[in-house]
Order: sequence, then C-alpha cells, then structure tokens
Amino acid sequence: MNALAFIVGNANYEGEHNKLINAINDANDFAAKLLNLGFVVMKSTDCTNESFDRDIRKFSEELKKYDVGLFYFSGHGLQIEGKNYLTSIDTSFADSISAKHTSIPLDEVMDYMQQNKTIVKILILDACRNNPLPDRGINAGLAPIHAPKGTIIAFSTSPGETAMDYGAGRNSIYTGSLLNHIDDKNIPIEDFFKRVRTSVFTLSNGKQTSWEHTSLIGNFCFNSGQLIHSTNLPYNKEHIADKDFTSKGAPIDDIITSLKSHDWYKQNPAISKLNGLNKNTIDISTRFLLGRNLLQTAIGGEFAANAIFNNLSNWLDTWFNGKENHVLNGILYEIYFNSEGKFRQTNFKSGLIDKIFDLEENKKFAKSFAFIHNQLEPFRDFLFYIPSSSPVTLPVDIRLKEIDEEFRGNSTKKKLLDSIKINGTDIMNTDSYEEWYTTVTYDQFIDKLHLELCVPLKRLRISINEQNTQDLKLEIPINKLLK
Repeated sequence: MNALAFIVGNANYEGEHNKLINAINDANDFAAKLLNLGFVVMKSTDCTNESFDRDIRKFSEELKKYDVGLFYFSGHGLQIEGKNYLTSIDTSFADSISAKHTSIPLDEVMDYMQQNKTIVKILILDACRNNPLPDRGINAGLAPIHAPKGTIIAFSTSPGETAMDYGAGRNSIYTGSLLNHIDDKNIPIEDFFKRVRTSVFTLSNGKQTSWEHTSLIGNFCFNSGQLIHSTNLPYNKEHIADKDFTSKGAPIDDIITSLKSHDWYKQNPAISKLNGLNKNTIDISTRFLLGRNLLQTAIGGEFAANAIFNNLSNWLDTWFNGKENHVLNGILYEIYFNSEGKFRQTNFKSGLIDKIFDLEENKKFAKSFAFIHNQLEPFRDFLFYIPSSSPVTLPVDIRLKEIDEEFRGNSTKKKLLDSIKINGTDIMNTDSYEEWYTTVTYDQFIDKLHLELCVPLKRLRISINEQNTQDLKLEIPINKLLK
C-alpha cells in the first residue's frame, strides 16, 4: 500500500480544565497501528498553531507521492459560526474570535489534501471533546461538512455533540474502537466505520454515536492482509531502526560503530577484530546489526568487507546461533529496509545480491531466506523478485529499435532501448529519454538492469529482439532504467 498518514494529538492545552487525558495516547497508538499496516506515518503531538500549520503544509507536499492520504486529529475541535476548527495547545479560548484566529480551519486541511491527486483521502476526527468555553460563542461538537470526491470524513460523534476523552483504557472510546477493529482483514472502510460506530454506541451506553460522510469511489481496506514494515522481528528496536543504535561499550559494539563511520581507516581494523571475538557472548540483535553494517561497508567499497562476501558461505558458518544465522538475516534485511526499519520501495542495496543470493538453495541457510521472504511478502507490489529457498526466474522482454543518428552530415544506425516489459507491462523510465541517453554494451546494460530490478543475474530470463548480443551496443537512459 502506498499510503501516507499525518497523525496529530493535542492534550496539554493552556488551563488545567482544558487539558485532555488520552489525546496523545490516542495519537501514538493509532500512528503505531497504521505503521504496522504499511502506512508511512508523520506524527505531531502538542502542536502550537505555527507548528501545526507548518506540518500540514509538509504533509500536503509529501502527499503528492502517495495514493492514499490519511489525516487523524485527537484533541479539541470547535464549531464557530458553522465552520469547524482544530485547536493547537496555544489556541486562545478567550472568545470565539480569538479561538478562530489561533486554530486550524478544517477546510484548510481538506483543501491541502484535495489539491493532490491522491486516490483515497481519509480524515478521522476524534475532536469533539469537552467544550473549552461553551458559553462564549463556541458551539459544542463539530458541524456537518460535505466530503469532496474521493474523500471520507469520520467524526467521533454526531454533529453538534461531544465525545468522551476516556472509556477504553488509555484511549478514548472512539479511538479505542478504531484500534480494536482496524486489524480485521479485508473489511471495506465503510463497514469498518460501521463496526466502530456499533462499538462506540454500546460502550458509551448510547450516549455517543460516531458519524461519517463519504464520497469515496472504489474500495479501500485498512488491512488487506499486509504486515508491518518489520513484522515479528526478534530483534531490539534500535537494531531494526539502526539509526538509533548507540554503543554500550562492548567490543562488538565498537566494531559496529566503526563500520557505521563510512571511514575505511576505521572500518578495516574493525573487521580484522571480528575473528578475535568470543561469538558466544554476542546476542542475536547484535549479530543482526553486524550483518546490516557489513553489507553497507562492503557496498561502500571497503576491501576486507568485500573479501567476506567473496567467501560468504564459509564465513557465515562460524556465525550460526543454533539453526539460525542472524548475521545473514541482517545482510538480507539491509538490502530492502532502511535505517528507520522501513521498506525502501526503491534504491535497494542490490550491489552484492549475486554473491548473497548464491546461498538461496543452500539448505543450511534456508531459515534466513524464509525470514526475508516473510518480511517482503507485504511489499510484493514493489518487487519483481522475492528471494526464497525455492527461487524462481523472472522473464523480462526487451525490445530495441533502430534509429538513424545524424552528426555533421553523417548518418549512423544505432540501437535504442525501446521497452522493458515484465508480464506485458512496460516498466521503462521514459522521462527526458530522448535527450539523455548513453551508449553501453549489452553486458553493461544487463548488469545495470538486474541491479535496478534487484534480481540476481542467474534468475533473469531475457528475451530480446536481437539475435547476436555478443557485440551489441545500445543506447539507454543515462539515469534510471525503470519507472
């Protein structure tokens, strides 16, 4: 799923009577759930009006890259003169005019989302908590609004009513109900919110009824069976999102820190120290992280790291922990997941896949390839090849066309890359293609292609409209081959 969510939770408003108990819990828990379901998540808590506005603009800009956009707000929502406003922790509740000019209009959020070509737009507003100043021109609850095409707007309660800030443990009744039902697989979003509404009504003893307005076209499910970016990993969070790793002073930690330095003069001595370690003292999370950073180091060109990959099977034999090889798990994981533990989607670290995937059919490493296969299954729409202990080939159809190139009155025939098709779909990048191309040999082209596809060379099955590729030279895009 190509989806972006912006989650806001505001709780620590000025004035004790305006503070909310669970709004930040709601935002944190809902953000974590969406991340588990494959969303890319932006999150802000206790926003000032300035930071709220800035983050909405950033969300709108980022949303251009996504098919699904979701905005969630947990906090005080106000209805002033028939219009809806989302408050910041520095919103002034002195009167309706002050509140209006120190809050974010809901219409503005909708406009930012609407200006993008996002197919599905979802707004969820758990925003009708107790009214800060019900007697000063600020009405309880939010006003009903029209959902533009392709949009669903979900309110925690019916128009003009208020919602509970408690009732589901650390969450509001509404967000607690969202969290309870969102894992259900293959439930259309309209049915999902109906389930939520039933739970809210029951748990509030009929005092609160959630409400939606929709103009969605097509179907959308929060959980279509996809898993989290990193599902059920037995490793520490700082080793999965390894940008957060800090050394605890152990020799292996110092080695990993040196590998992360991108400095060959630190990396080379660090690798030489690996052989002197007592491997029995190294936990599985650290082994996993070592594998990730060995791959980074080798792709960076460090000679000792590359020597390991030239003899990978024998070197890995010394790193088994029972039947698991957590170092190899880390190597495989690093190809596809970034330093935040998120699936890369593009620009995979594919530089050494031929050497790594040579181990695919080696039974002693089967658990590692089952491990990465499970991690990648949710993202198969972004991949042409998923490694496994039972690998398959990838058929690729290449078409060239002959062109006449004129230069200083002389005409030269050249072979121009015309299409790259997989399963009948052309995946070739044609942006500025006719102006920006370069001449390469056939072998250079295939080498570039297999790395961009993240498919080992021996798994490619190329069909091309050229009988002799041995001396073939062709014109290809100077930058990326693929869309």
